[in-house]
Amino acid sequence: MFRTLSNFGFLSLILCFGLGLELLAQRTNAQVRSPGTEDFFEGGQRVFPRSVQQGSPRADRLVLDVNTQAPEDYPVGPGDQYLVNFWGRVEDNILVSINSEGVLFIPRIGVIDTDGMNYGELRAAMEKAIGDSLRDVQFTISLYRPREFRVFVLGSVNRPGPVRASATLRASEIVAMAGGIPSIGSSQFIELRRRGEVQRVDLTRFASLGDFSLNPFVTDGDVIFVPNLSDFVTITGAVVSPGTFEIRETRNLSEVIQRLGGLSVYADRASPFRLSRLQSDGTRTQIQVLQREDQRRTDREVLLESLVLQNGDEIFIPSTQLLIPSKSNSVFVTGAVRAPGAKPYQISTSVEEYIGFAGGLTERANFSSAVVYKADGSSIRLSPRLSVEPGDTIYIPEKTFKFWQDHVSLVSTFILLATQIIVFSGR
Repeated sequence: MFRTLSNFGFLSLILCFGLGLELLAQRTNAQVRSPGTEDFFEGGQRVFPRSVQQGSPRADRLVLDVNTQAPEDYPVGPGDQYLVNFWGRVEDNILVSINSEGVLFIPRIGVIDTDGMNYGELRAAMEKAIGDSLRDVQFTISLYRPREFRVFVLGSVNRPGPVRASATLRASEIVAMAGGIPSIGSSQFIELRRRGEVQRVDLTRFASLGDFSLNPFVTDGDVIFVPNLSDFVTITGAVVSPGTFEIRETRNLSEVIQRLGGLSVYADRASPFRLSRLQSDGTRTQIQVLQREDQRRTDREVLLESLVLQNGDEIFIPSTQLLIPSKSNSVFVTGAVRAPGAKPYQISTSVEEYIGFAGGLTERANFSSAVVYKADGSSIRLSPRLSVEPGDTIYIPEKTFKFWQDHVSLVSTFILLATQIIVFSGR
């Protein structure tokens, strides 16, 4: 019996020793196995405390929430939130923000001074800091929510005042949120006022060249001022971006056309341009602008290279008789109207209404001879029921006999006064 118990006790001792070894092995394995979200500790503390993770989005909502695609040159700033996703030895996600001092704090990893950084530079700095602290961990970094603020848009816009903006928006988008620029507003010399400095915004060149330096991002405290047009010409017809152009920097027609995107592929390079020039007495003179010297027929024609543009000039560029799909959303009203220029196209708007948008006819207007130049280069005599399309130009000529009519009226008045003087003096 004793021997049996001894054998039993010996077996029990062996079993207890084996269980102890197994528990020890499990504990050792627990120290070297890949940790999960629940047991990732360092120095007795969780690497990403739950106080940090409480603001993180649920994994099943990440694709829906991360919808901001920030470009590399996006200027980072206080209030930006960034999402960091980890996988590998760590499977987790955290949200980190740039504080009011421009510092980004990543828990258990360190801080990054973001002053003067763009998104590409910040992401590189975050990747280095995280990569140096965590081994065998892969991660992605993305802009989760850009900072929001107010930008004041003043001057010649349809709805001046404060606009709610985010740092991913550019000046053109802020101007559009303020109702856009009316026909009397400048799109070339917009001022972006920031911390006592003024940066020029040129939306005309941005549209034709795609130069983003002319259409910068906005940030907190910015003020955008849109001035009125000054010293401008109107170019319509077969040009890539027809419309008004301010001639402060150049009065060369070829350069102006180039800045508006150049001539369209449908431009008639064999026909002269048509120039309508405002005179000091309010009348307009029609001038043929030749593209080549061998096209000259009379001395009144002007060569394109020698033409110097003047304020109020209206140039029409003819095209071939092929149909040109118009890229303009405006109808141009030129000639003998009080406020010539581009007017927004509206469906079912009559010719008379477009003329009304342009301030109405002047006293010298010859409405019976008015024409509409279509985008394909053809012209149609104006009629009340004529359908107006985007890109059309309504041209109202002036009465050619008005000058003589004025003199006849003046002479008649003088003769009447002279007659009355003679009658009274004879008494």
